[in-house]
This record gives sequence, structure tokens and C-alpha cells, in this order.
Amino acid sequence: MTLPHAARPAPPVRPTSRVLVRPVVLLAAFVGLALVMGRLPGMRALLTAAPGLHAGREGVALFVLAASAFCAFGLPRQAVCFAAGAAYGIGAGCVLATLATVTGCLFGYGWGRWAGRPRMPARLAATMARLDGFVRREPFVSVLTLRLMPVGSALLLNLASGMLGVRVVPFVLATALGSLPQTVVFVLVGSGIRLEGPWRIGIAVMLFALSALLGLWLMRRMRPAPP
Repeated sequence: MTLPHAARPAPPVRPTSRVLVRPVVLLAAFVGLALVMGRLPGMRALLTAAPGLHAGREGVALFVLAASAFCAFGLPRQAVCFAAGAAYGIGAGCVLATLATVTGCLFGYGWGRWAGRPRMPARLAATMARLDGFVRREPFVSVLTLRLMPVGSALLLNLASGMLGVRVVPFVLATALGSLPQTVVFVLVGSGIRLEGPWRIGIAVMLFALSALLGLWLMRRMRPAPP
């Protein structure tokens, strides 16, 4: 016998800490990659040599173009930040990774504005249903909050923001600020390849832990209260 809709038990809720498994594994993978690459003969000389494939205006423009396309398709932008740190160091790496992140997110945002709700797939429709009220009330805060979380799909958020009519300036500012913590973390990890700097990786791990705790706190605040 099937229970009435109102009497059906709610689906079990996964512990919030489990959603951090993927980000932690991703960070560990990049830390391991940085340690291995930093010990390869000639790797540091290749990255710091000038001119190189990454050097000069053309190299920078090509990197930003390729990294923006990478982010536009919703691929892990942590790889872009890691590569930016390895190729350009901490300061320039953070600037270029942020530029690529915002540019890539704008592609998805623009597609969402153009497509509108009638063309959205089922998974995006479910995301929209959860975000609709929150995003319409506080567009900047909502996008900033979701960017700060170390989980979730950046591509879905880009599309949803465009379809919900979030203005472009708040979207860009919230994206740049909200993505900054993870940008710094993975740029630091990547920059550890260029120079002898295990302290960089240590700082990156601590910053990631702080951003993960902030993400958990934000997720609990956004979760609706039980009836």
C-alpha cells in the first residue's frame, strides 16, 4: 500500500560534511601533482625561463583565452588556478585566474539570459526552483554565497543567474569575490612548483580548510528550517 503524499517519509539527508569529499580529494590531487612536478628535472627552470610559451603578451592572452573557454564549459576551474600559479606565480596568477573565471562564467550567464526558462533542461529547472526566491530577493548576496561554497556546479549557477535576470554588474562582482578564496588556494599550490616553497602548500591547505568551514556554515544557513 502506498502512503498518501503528505504521509510519505522525507528522503534521508546526507550529512553536510560528506559534500566536502570531492573538494578535499581535488585539493589532495593537486597538492600531490605539485610535489611531483616540483621534483622533475628542469621543471622549475622551464616555468621561470623567459621567454617561454607562457611569457609575453601573446602567451598571456592565449592562456586567458584557453582558460576562459575551459571555465565556460563548467570544467574544474581549480585546474586553471593551479596552472596560473605554476606559470605566473601568486600575484599575476591570481589576477589571470580571476579574469579567466569571470570571463568563462559570463559565457554561461549570457547563454542563460538568451535562452530563458522555456529551453532549460530538467536538472537546471530543479536548481532554479531552489534558487528562485533567494536570488530574486538578494541577487548579489545569493551569487556571492554560492560562489563561496566549495561544492556545487558553477555552470548551473551561471545559467540560473542569467535565466533569473540577475544584473550583470552584481553577477560579475559576486563571482570575482566569491571565487577568490579557492583561486588563492589553488594558485598557491601551483606556485609551489616554481620555487622551493612547501610553506605555500601548507598555507593553501589551511586557507582551504577555512573556506570549507565557511561553506558548511553558509550551507546550513541556506537550508530551509523544518516545518
